[in-house]
Amino acid sequence: MRSCAVLIAVSLLSSACTTTYAIPRSELTRLDGFKDDNAALLKELGDVMLNRPNDRRRAVRDMDGETHQFTSDTPLALVGPPKEPEEARFQTEEQRFIQVAVDTTRFQGVPLKPDTAPLVVPMAEVEHGRLREFSLGKTLLLTGAIGIGVLAAVVTAGLLIDPTTDGDGGGGGIDFDRLPDRGLRF
Repeated sequence: MRSCAVLIAVSLLSSACTTTYAIPRSELTRLDGFKDDNAALLKELGDVMLNRPNDRRRAVRDMDGETHQFTSDTPLALVGPPKEPEEARFQTEEQRFIQVAVDTTRFQGVPLKPDTAPLVVPMAEVEHGRLREFSLGKTLLLTGAIGIGVLAAVVTAGLLIDPTTDGDGGGGGIDFDRLPDRGLRF
Protein backbone atom coordinates (compact mmCIF):
# COMPACT_ATOMS: atom_id res chain seq x y z
CA MET A 1 0.00 0.00 0.00
CA ARG A 2 2.82 2.38 0.90
CA SER A 3 4.61 1.85 -2.44
CA CYS A 4 1.31 2.44 -4.23
CA ALA A 5 0.88 5.75 -2.40
CA VAL A 6 4.44 6.75 -3.32
CA LEU A 7 3.79 5.91 -6.98
CA ILE A 8 0.61 7.97 -6.96
CA ALA A 9 2.40 10.92 -5.35
CA VAL A 10 5.26 10.78 -7.86
CA SER A 11 2.88 10.60 -10.82
CA LEU A 12 0.85 13.54 -9.48
CA LEU A 13 3.93 15.68 -8.94
CA SER A 14 5.33 14.82 -12.36
CA SER A 15 2.15 15.94 -14.09
CA ALA A 16 2.53 19.44 -15.40
CA CYS A 17 0.01 21.91 -16.70
CA THR A 18 1.00 24.02 -19.65
CA THR A 19 -0.70 26.76 -21.60
CA THR A 20 -0.27 27.26 -25.33
CA TYR A 21 -0.25 30.77 -26.78
CA ALA A 22 -0.59 31.86 -30.41
CA ILE A 23 2.27 34.17 -31.42
CA PRO A 24 1.62 36.33 -34.53
CA ARG A 25 4.02 35.95 -37.45
CA SER A 26 5.18 39.55 -36.96
CA GLU A 27 6.28 38.71 -33.38
CA LEU A 28 8.33 35.73 -34.56
CA THR A 29 10.83 38.19 -36.04
CA ARG A 30 11.73 39.19 -32.44
CA LEU A 31 13.38 35.78 -32.17
CA ASP A 32 15.88 36.67 -34.90
CA GLY A 33 19.42 36.29 -33.55
CA PHE A 34 18.39 34.23 -30.52
CA LYS A 35 21.23 31.99 -29.38
CA ASP A 36 21.76 30.15 -26.13
CA ASP A 37 25.41 29.19 -25.73
CA ASN A 38 24.65 27.19 -22.58
CA ALA A 39 22.12 25.10 -24.49
CA ALA A 40 24.61 24.67 -27.36
CA LEU A 41 27.06 23.19 -24.86
CA LEU A 42 24.27 21.02 -23.52
CA LYS A 43 23.57 19.77 -27.05
CA GLU A 44 27.21 18.74 -27.43
CA LEU A 45 27.36 17.00 -24.05
CA GLY A 46 23.95 15.40 -24.25
CA ASP A 47 21.06 16.07 -21.89
CA VAL A 48 23.09 15.68 -18.68
CA MET A 49 23.10 19.25 -17.33
CA LEU A 50 19.72 19.73 -15.72
CA ASN A 51 18.68 22.97 -13.99
CA ARG A 52 21.42 24.96 -15.67
CA PRO A 53 21.29 28.75 -15.40
CA ASN A 54 19.86 30.32 -18.52
CA ASP A 55 19.90 34.08 -18.98
CA ARG A 56 19.30 33.97 -22.73
CA ARG A 57 15.74 35.17 -23.32
CA ARG A 58 13.62 36.95 -25.88
CA ALA A 59 10.25 38.52 -25.19
CA VAL A 60 7.38 37.94 -27.61
CA ARG A 61 3.71 38.96 -27.42
CA ASP A 62 0.80 36.65 -28.05
CA MET A 63 -2.38 37.50 -29.98
CA ASP A 64 -3.84 39.14 -26.85
CA GLY A 65 -0.78 41.36 -26.33
CA GLU A 66 0.55 39.49 -23.28
CA THR A 67 4.35 39.16 -23.10
CA HIS A 68 6.03 35.75 -22.83
CA GLN A 69 9.68 34.84 -22.40
CA PHE A 70 11.22 32.61 -25.06
CA THR A 71 14.23 30.52 -24.00
CA SER A 72 15.86 27.33 -25.23
CA ASP A 73 13.47 25.51 -22.86
CA THR A 74 10.35 26.93 -24.52
CA PRO A 75 8.62 24.58 -26.99
CA LEU A 76 7.69 26.36 -30.23
CA ALA A 77 5.74 25.16 -33.27
CA LEU A 78 4.91 26.96 -36.51
CA VAL A 79 1.38 26.83 -37.90
CA GLY A 80 0.12 27.65 -41.38
CA PRO A 81 -3.16 29.24 -42.46
CA PRO A 82 -6.42 27.29 -41.90
CA LYS A 83 -7.27 24.61 -44.45
CA GLU A 84 -10.07 22.14 -44.91
CA PRO A 85 -9.79 19.52 -43.57
CA GLU A 86 -7.90 20.78 -40.50
CA GLU A 87 -5.42 17.87 -40.75
CA ALA A 88 -4.17 19.36 -44.03
CA ARG A 89 -3.05 22.54 -42.25
CA PHE A 90 0.71 23.10 -42.24
CA GLN A 91 2.16 22.58 -38.78
CA THR A 92 5.63 21.78 -37.45
CA GLU A 93 6.36 19.63 -34.43
CA GLU A 94 6.91 21.49 -31.15
CA GLN A 95 10.63 21.85 -30.59
CA ARG A 96 13.05 23.66 -28.30
CA PHE A 97 15.66 25.73 -30.14
CA ILE A 98 19.19 26.81 -29.22
CA GLN A 99 19.46 29.22 -32.13
CA VAL A 100 16.90 31.04 -34.28
CA ALA A 101 17.17 33.23 -37.38
CA VAL A 102 14.03 34.85 -38.78
CA ASP A 103 13.66 37.25 -41.69
CA THR A 104 10.84 38.10 -44.09
CA THR A 105 11.49 35.02 -46.23
CA ARG A 106 12.25 32.18 -43.79
CA PHE A 107 12.40 30.84 -40.24
CA GLN A 108 15.48 28.82 -39.42
CA GLY A 109 15.93 27.16 -36.03
CA VAL A 110 18.57 24.81 -34.63
CA PRO A 111 16.79 22.32 -32.35
CA LEU A 112 18.11 21.50 -28.88
CA LYS A 113 17.54 17.80 -29.54
CA PRO A 114 20.87 16.23 -30.58
CA ASP A 115 21.25 14.88 -34.12
CA THR A 116 18.24 16.83 -35.39
CA ALA A 117 18.53 18.79 -38.62
CA PRO A 118 17.82 22.53 -38.49
CA LEU A 119 14.21 23.49 -39.14
CA VAL A 120 13.88 25.74 -42.18
CA VAL A 121 10.39 26.98 -43.09
CA PRO A 122 9.41 29.65 -45.64
CA MET A 123 7.62 32.46 -43.79
CA ALA A 124 5.00 32.50 -46.55
CA GLU A 125 3.74 29.15 -45.12
CA VAL A 126 3.54 30.47 -41.52
CA GLU A 127 0.43 32.16 -40.15
CA HIS A 128 1.53 32.12 -36.49
CA GLY A 129 3.67 30.31 -33.94
CA ARG A 130 2.51 28.27 -30.96
CA LEU A 131 4.48 28.81 -27.77
CA ARG A 132 3.90 26.49 -24.80
CA GLU A 133 4.60 27.64 -21.22
CA PHE A 134 4.71 25.62 -18.01
CA SER A 135 2.30 26.86 -15.34
CA LEU A 136 3.39 26.08 -11.76
CA GLY A 137 0.16 27.48 -10.28
CA LYS A 138 -2.09 25.30 -12.42
CA THR A 139 0.08 22.25 -11.74
CA LEU A 140 -0.08 22.79 -7.98
CA LEU A 141 -3.85 23.30 -8.10
CA LEU A 142 -4.38 20.15 -10.16
CA THR A 143 -2.05 18.08 -7.98
CA GLY A 144 -3.69 19.38 -4.80
CA ALA A 145 -7.20 18.72 -6.10
CA ILE A 146 -6.32 15.17 -7.14
CA GLY A 147 -4.56 14.55 -3.81
CA ILE A 148 -7.57 15.80 -1.83
CA GLY A 149 -9.86 13.65 -3.99
CA VAL A 150 -7.76 10.53 -3.38
CA LEU A 151 -7.60 11.26 0.37
CA ALA A 152 -11.38 11.79 0.51
CA ALA A 153 -11.94 8.50 -1.32
CA VAL A 154 -9.69 6.62 1.11
CA VAL A 155 -11.41 8.16 4.16
CA THR A 156 -14.86 7.45 2.71
CA ALA A 157 -13.91 3.85 1.93
CA GLY A 158 -12.58 3.48 5.49
CA LEU A 159 -15.85 4.75 6.93
CA LEU A 160 -17.98 2.51 4.71
CA ILE A 161 -16.05 -0.67 5.50
CA ASP A 162 -17.06 -1.69 9.03
CA PRO A 163 -14.44 -3.97 10.54
CA THR A 164 -15.86 -7.00 12.34
CA THR A 165 -15.38 -7.14 16.08
CA ASP A 166 -14.55 -10.13 18.28
CA GLY A 167 -16.86 -9.15 21.15
CA ASP A 168 -14.31 -7.45 23.38
CA GLY A 169 -14.40 -4.18 21.47
CA GLY A 170 -11.27 -4.91 19.48
CA GLY A 171 -11.05 -4.72 15.73
CA GLY A 172 -11.09 -7.67 13.40
CA GLY A 173 -7.32 -7.77 13.08
CA ILE A 174 -4.90 -10.48 14.15
CA ASP A 175 -4.37 -10.80 17.89
CA PHE A 176 -0.67 -11.60 18.17
CA ASP A 177 -0.98 -12.37 21.91
CA ARG A 178 -3.23 -15.37 21.19
CA LEU A 179 -1.04 -16.98 18.52
CA PRO A 180 0.82 -20.14 19.57
CA ASP A 181 4.56 -19.68 20.10
CA ARG A 182 6.24 -21.79 17.44
CA GLY A 183 9.76 -20.38 17.66
CA LEU A 184 12.13 -20.14 14.71
CA ARG A 185 12.53 -23.14 12.45
CA PHE A 186 15.19 -23.68 9.85
